[in-house]
Amino acid sequence: MSKKLAAAALAAMCVFCTNIALADGTSGYDEKQTGKDQTIEFKDADVLDARAMGEGDMRIRVMPQPKRVVLLRPRTQFVTELLKSVEAL
Repeated sequence: MSKKLAAAALAAMCVFCTNIALADGTSGYDEKQTGKDQTIEFKDADVLDARAMGEGDMRIRVMPQPKRVVLLRPRTQFVTELLKSVEAL
């Protein structure tokens, strides 16, 4: 049991040390705050390609709005139906 525990502790320590060794201390952006405003400047020179979409490019499709149907229809002829039923009495 103690060998398994020691092996697990050693493996966890190796993973932790490897993550620390491989971590890069620099970030890909600079944050600047002036009062309530915040400016973020990205250091990457890799800008998105702003060319027009071609036929082979993937397109994002938005689903259309669902049509709303009222389950209970309003009785538009209620007054006339009421008058007819009163006249029938």
